[in-house]
Amino acid sequence: MNLKKLTLYSSVFALQGLSNAVIPVLPELAGGDSGDVGVFSSLLFSGYFIGALLALVPLGILADRIGNLKVIRFGMLLTALSGFVIAFSDIPLILGVFRFLEGVGCGAFFPAAFSIIAEWKDSQQSLGEFNFLLNGGLAAGVFFSGMFAGFGIKTAITSFTILAGLSCLLLLSKAGELLSPDSNGKYFKRSGSEISIKNQQETLLLPELKSYLQKARKTLFQTSFGKIWAISVLLYGTTGLLSANYADYSAGFLTKPELGLAISASYLAAMLSSLIAGRANINYKNIVRTGIIFAVAGIILSVKLPLLAFFLIGAGGGTAVVGLITAVSRISSSGFVMGLFNTGIYAGLGLGPVIGIFFLEPFGYETVFFGSAIILLTGLFAKID
Repeated sequence: MNLKKLTLYSSVFALQGLSNAVIPVLPELAGGDSGDVGVFSSLLFSGYFIGALLALVPLGILADRIGNLKVIRFGMLLTALSGFVIAFSDIPLILGVFRFLEGVGCGAFFPAAFSIIAEWKDSQQSLGEFNFLLNGGLAAGVFFSGMFAGFGIKTAITSFTILAGLSCLLLLSKAGELLSPDSNGKYFKRSGSEISIKNQQETLLLPELKSYLQKARKTLFQTSFGKIWAISVLLYGTTGLLSANYADYSAGFLTKPELGLAISASYLAAMLSSLIAGRANINYKNIVRTGIIFAVAGIILSVKLPLLAFFLIGAGGGTAVVGLITAVSRISSSGFVMGLFNTGIYAGLGLGPVIGIFFLEPFGYETVFFGSAIILLTGLFAKID
């Protein structure tokens, strides 16, 4: 692995590991046995995703304006700073604020990182490797947070904060400069034409914002991007709905260690499938379809075979995202478009469980899970050019 890839890959591993290291110890971070523990746990959990969702598009635009590398550095510095505060503060409100800022760091990192990878010659293979380590970080964060809790509930958080700090040093060194010869002149491809966004520094803010809104409208409605975005929302909305409610659903037949093992299996499957999909000599459209089929099968099997179900769900997500990002990169590799794409992922994760709440009481868990699988199955009929 060359130094350029090592720098980017180590950063995504540290970023994702830190984000998930908080999850197993949320009750303790939120105040233990205090009456407000439920409220603060929700704040700590959702604050990250809200921060990422709000930051993805604006910081994707900023990446186009000032360069991908600068925005990636900002994202990792904010991640390391947030991890440091979370590791040493015990005030729930401060922890919530810095979880939100950690999410903003995530929102800065991913559009710029995907934009860089999309322009590499081996982009599909690199996307697979990148997503392998992305899911590896998520799995490591959950695993080591639980394993090291006996030494202190913030041991894993501190460890991943140190890794994030080391990644920052790499990004600020000459190794970071290898990532991208960032310059102005990225462009949106649409119907054979190119909409230049060169010399953005010389444009006024309001006209530029209007220009981006116009480009967003054209990208959504005059290319396949809208279909790609919708598939992302469906994929992560339906699998997020299952993941958010499975602990309650499985309380009668799964122990906590068994549930943890099942969830870990989803991350392991996502790691392996991302790597395989990235190296496979298969059309990106078929990669997306294969991922959807895996995820649908996993959701349906979740009512009887949880370990296999979560493995298939992870494999579906890991496979599909490689194909989806490859499809987006054929429209544009700009940070703005990559940020817009990632809003679909976070919109699905945020909205899927919320929408599901309205159907769980009248229909029950199994009916809602099966219905969500049918809805996701419609993604197979979307034609991506």
